[in-house]
Amino acid sequence: MKGHFKLAVAVAFLFASAGVFGAGSSVQADVIDNPGSAGSITQVNSGNVLKDYDESALNKVDNSSPQGNMSKKYTKYNLDPTGYNYGNSYSTIAGSSQSTTFNTKWFLPDGFNVSDYQHGNFQSVTLDDEGNIYFIESNGTNTNQGAIVKFNLAKLQDLGVDSDILLLWKAFDYFNPYSDQGLQHNQEYDQINSQLQGAFDQVKTLTKTLNQNKSWQNNQVNYQKNAKKWYQHWKTKKAKYTKISKSYRYSYATRNNAKKVVKQATSKMASWMKSYQMHKSKVAKYNTKISGIQNQLNTYQSQIDSVKAQNPEMFKYVEIAQTAQLSPEVDIGHGQTLSFNPDNGHIYLAEDNTLTDLASRDDNNTVLEMDPDTLKPIREYNFKMYHGDSANLQLHTLAFDSKGNAYWGRKFNGGYMFFYGRLDENGVSFQASPSYVGNRGGSTNQGVAVNPQNNRLYFVSDDILTSVPTSGVRSGDFSDGDIHYQAFNSGREFESLAFDQDGYGYLLALWPPELMQSTDPLN
Repeated sequence: MKGHFKLAVAVAFLFASAGVFGAGSSVQADVIDNPGSAGSITQVNSGNVLKDYDESALNKVDNSSPQGNMSKKYTKYNLDPTGYNYGNSYSTIAGSSQSTTFNTKWFLPDGFNVSDYQHGNFQSVTLDDEGNIYFIESNGTNTNQGAIVKFNLAKLQDLGVDSDILLLWKAFDYFNPYSDQGLQHNQEYDQINSQLQGAFDQVKTLTKTLNQNKSWQNNQVNYQKNAKKWYQHWKTKKAKYTKISKSYRYSYATRNNAKKVVKQATSKMASWMKSYQMHKSKVAKYNTKISGIQNQLNTYQSQIDSVKAQNPEMFKYVEIAQTAQLSPEVDIGHGQTLSFNPDNGHIYLAEDNTLTDLASRDDNNTVLEMDPDTLKPIREYNFKMYHGDSANLQLHTLAFDSKGNAYWGRKFNGGYMFFYGRLDENGVSFQASPSYVGNRGGSTNQGVAVNPQNNRLYFVSDDILTSVPTSGVRSGDFSDGDIHYQAFNSGREFESLAFDQDGYGYLLALWPPELMQSTDPLN
């Protein structure tokens, strides 16, 4: 059920024993569905999954990359809640492989009211293949805690979010329970909501009954159509064999047999006509019943609409907030690995709680696999990645292609190297790409993403996106000319990149947090 805006729901998460949740976690349910308890998680312990490699044997692709932001110094500003806030627009600069622009799609709120740690610290974005977008909201440095928030893009568009870049921000700021004004709005909504609860319940019940009766009526309509089809079939057959039975061009035996078919057809027509009339009558009765249910539904809905009309702003924000679906609060690690696997339809998140490799060979990489429909865990993978005599590599980036191949990458000397393999219910394995990008144009390693439209793997650094064909990553067969770039001069912190099915890029940038969309599919 929907929780009231002011209601803080303390959830005793069972993840604590698996090290995913901190003790005493609480989730702010607000108007969004309460994420509830996560339950126990299946643990998959895979041991060492990395095929070791010789760094000196790797092929360096000596590329010439444009430069992104190498300074780790960023342009930051705050949104003005009382004034006009312009969207941002960043176009590619010289050295890029294409001319395109990232424009502000939405400014993101301080948070989705999951925790009082919220401060707009979004770390990852990913999209699935059904038009849903997912964000990781981090509680902040050293907490390693956060939540995944899911939206359906079409629903947000229907509510006008795409025509007002601040609307999503406004909706969650309006009901921010950690501000005095937001708390007051929560209390006002709570009072109105309690008064309308009876009408809400009736609308819910009647809507279910209405849809059920429409479904039953649709069955009768289909039965009626089927009866009409077979009536016409036998009518046509009767006409054909009536002519044969009366024509002396045919033998006596043929005419006699035709008369039998005519008799059978006449009987079948009568039977199917009876069936047609019966289902037609039932359809008419359902029309009367559905009309009555709809009238009742309209009465209760008009009561709700009358109250909503007195405070349209509040209920506009309620509708927007209720499009969000929250996960339980989870261990998100650094938070920059949220990714969707098109092969099994699941989302993944690495719990990398340090920014370095693992401290010892006894430590594990831990990756959480989640159901995108419920945002609840499916299983947790624990594995090591031994390199050389002592290193145990840690995964800080992650992406999947349409066939379920998994990719991650890390800085290597002045360049960037990739790893590929599998990470799913069938097993975990990785190996280094035989070739690496010799010169990277950015300082930071913010994430990786696969573009499903062109099957390229992008690694994200501040003010520059660099990509290589996924086939080249696996084979090691790529050259300087195969490496593409989208470089910018925004001064912003690029946190994460995702793609829709048409290849348009969705860029998560800070500060303020915003989602930007490319004007063209990225090449």
